[in-house]
Amino acid sequence: MKRTAIAIAFLLAACTSGAADSDTDEGPILESTPPSSTATTAISSTETDDETTTSTTVVTGDARFVIGNVVFGELGSIEVGNLGPDAGDLTGHWLAVDPYDLELPPTVLAAGKSVVVSMDAEADPELVVTAAGLLPPLDASSGEVGLYTSGDFGDPAAMVDYLVWGSTNQVRYPVAVAAGLWPVDVVVVVDPSATGLTIVDRTEPGPQGWVSTPG
Repeated sequence: MKRTAIAIAFLLAACTSGAADSDTDEGPILESTPPSSTATTAISSTETDDETTTSTTVVTGDARFVIGNVVFGELGSIEVGNLGPDAGDLTGHWLAVDPYDLELPPTVLAAGKSVVVSMDAEADPELVVTAAGLLPPLDASSGEVGLYTSGDFGDPAAMVDYLVWGSTNQVRYPVAVAAGLWPVDVVVVVDPSATGLTIVDRTEPGPQGWVSTPG
């Protein structure tokens, strides 16, 4: 009888442990990298009688660029990442935070990598894309961010990702709805004490893709 009770206790402990492990935080979805970084590369070498020449080629393919974590305030930031299976080039992409916009520098992002665009005037340009004076501070009460493949911000075909919180009374909101990147009449609800928004499930467009960052 005692052996049976012990065996049952071990079984219950194992089941409980497995359930806890499935709920553990697996870390951030995107990993920040300097804006000058490149993706996974293919390296080839050519040997001659006198020397060996090595060339590096960046392999790009099916990338999916998205808006990631955002931080509110004067020292705020916007993360732009790649959730696609392959590396991709950010050349020609723009961030729009009405009435401001910023063309992103040429940067190749591997899958799962991101760059941070910072509004902090003292941010290190070796680590982030500096945008002090080029993009406005993000208001915690309401706001929006649009990611585009060109500077034609009124064209739904040019918008590749979108985020809105607090209120739908935003300039780019109708463009996002027309592009199929945001559902009608919904926003991300922000906790009053939040310092920003953290990216979570981006399988489908809409507010379920972000949660408030605890203050």
